[in-house]
Amino acid sequence: MAKSKQTKKSGPAPTTGQGRQRGVESVSYVLIVAVVAVLANVAGYFLYHRFDFTKSRLYSLSQGSERLVSDLDDTMEITAYFTSDLPTPFNATEVYVRNLLDEYEAASNGNVHVRFIDPDDDEDREDARRDGVTEVPHQLIENDSVSVVNGYRGIVIKYLGQRQTIPVIQDTQGLEYEITQAIRQIVREPTPVGVMEGHGSPSPTEGLTTLAAALPHYELQAVNVGEPINPELRALLIINPTEEITEAELSNINRYVMNGGSLGIFGGAMNVDIQGVAPSASVVQTGINTLLERWGVQLGDAIVADARCGRVPLRTPIGIPIPVAYPPAPIVVFDDAAQAHPSLFRLNQAPFFFTSPLNLGEAFTSLPTCDPETESEAPCGIVLGRSSAEQSWLLTGDSIQLQPREPQEWGSTINDQTGPHTVMVALEGTLPSALDAAEGDDTPATATRSVRVLVAGSGSLLRDEFLPNPEQSRGQMTGGIALALNSIDWLTQDADLIAIRAKNIEDPALDVPQSVTSAQEEALTAAEEGDQAGASEAVQRYNDAIEEWDSRKKVYKFGMLLLPVLVIFFGLGRWQMRKNKRANLQQLRKRYTKGA
Repeated sequence: MAKSKQTKKSGPAPTTGQGRQRGVESVSYVLIVAVVAVLANVAGYFLYHRFDFTKSRLYSLSQGSERLVSDLDDTMEITAYFTSDLPTPFNATEVYVRNLLDEYEAASNGNVHVRFIDPDDDEDREDARRDGVTEVPHQLIENDSVSVVNGYRGIVIKYLGQRQTIPVIQDTQGLEYEITQAIRQIVREPTPVGVMEGHGSPSPTEGLTTLAAALPHYELQAVNVGEPINPELRALLIINPTEEITEAELSNINRYVMNGGSLGIFGGAMNVDIQGVAPSASVVQTGINTLLERWGVQLGDAIVADARCGRVPLRTPIGIPIPVAYPPAPIVVFDDAAQAHPSLFRLNQAPFFFTSPLNLGEAFTSLPTCDPETESEAPCGIVLGRSSAEQSWLLTGDSIQLQPREPQEWGSTINDQTGPHTVMVALEGTLPSALDAAEGDDTPATATRSVRVLVAGSGSLLRDEFLPNPEQSRGQMTGGIALALNSIDWLTQDADLIAIRAKNIEDPALDVPQSVTSAQEEALTAAEEGDQAGASEAVQRYNDAIEEWDSRKKVYKFGMLLLPVLVIFFGLGRWQMRKNKRANLQQLRKRYTKGA
């Protein structure tokens, strides 16, 4: 009997109706996902405005800014004057400003009203000039020609008859800080902060003018500590005294702290003279250690030197300046625990020029470590800054020479007093009185409420000579100026600007490549030998190495930006490969079906 011939089939081929149904399902799925994404974005906009997962929250309003405008009692009007046809990149500035001001408006509970005006007629231009917004030229490059376009890009803030103006927005970086600081100046009275006068210390009008300009919401007042100190002062600063502070003056300072005042001490053991041709430092007896001893802190009679340091130009015998390492300017790197403290919030590092070491006694080391997240009246302490562990040492002597010199000369000063050396500490809580009460003295034995004391080995943190011009630091702040401002904010218990400031801090310095340091050493050697031609060649190699290093940093920067693009292309490539594979399988299935 003949057997019937059977053909094995893989399954029925999909009909046209089934294919159409699958297509409809796919389109429906895509539409549902798109609608959900749109609704999520709309809800996110009204509830949160923007999601920001950056470490410093660069693209969202800080809590301090939100808190400031949410507490307004009346209507605040913010007017932004922007010319509509500004060339690149200033046309993008307007978009950023719109988004930022929308954030202020949303956080204000309806009390901030924002207007954008394009001053395209005489009346609007006159309003802009009256509000203090300046018309500035903008370079336009178009069709191989260069022209100048005049326009406006400024902000004016008005509240209860007062006004603050940002005449020209130079850069979007640091703009939130600038706007919030301007709002604070309008809605709040300046916070009074005392600065001890005399004793060889700088004053708000001489030596601390940069600090005062960078803190317009504070009123720095010179204080005579020979008299009872005004308890209304939110903090008292003692900055780099070089002359003795008497027992009566120390008693007044102690009484101020015990009655709830905050105290910041910046230097006070060394007199650093940088005015002469050869900078030097010498030991001074100011009495500061008498005040600090009972709290377990002492300023050492030395200058901390560190191979992890800044660089300054050294003029060679043939007149060519070469940047060299300058160990008396340690770069202090802050660990994670220190960065959690408000005075160092998100600060990676800062320079400590001519700092004394802080010697810590049992009264400090036995204290529990302060927890910034917990408020407690029990005394606590925290070490905020140290020099490097094995690369730092102490410069000691009756007269310490601090002029820039060649690396091998600094090597001859290295001794067995290696680091790490503590250079900055903070104490908090109901601290004990620093001095024994004299007869008839009503100073409390312990602070009447939780107080704050910050001690740094250097006064350079606050002095004009070591701080950048505030106009230059508007966009990106150095670690030094941020540390100075944060410290005062912490002492006055006013931390609203600290988080905003942290967004604008410069990136930490990278390790210098070997090609740079080698060229530098060759230039120094050639200069010593009087070989001008060799020194010039080495300087050229140094400049070339610096240029190559800058180019490499740009490559790394754009490489990080390129990485997501590569991932996208990889995903698209995989998708195309899978699509082609499915198409090939469908072709094989059709052939197999026809053959069957």
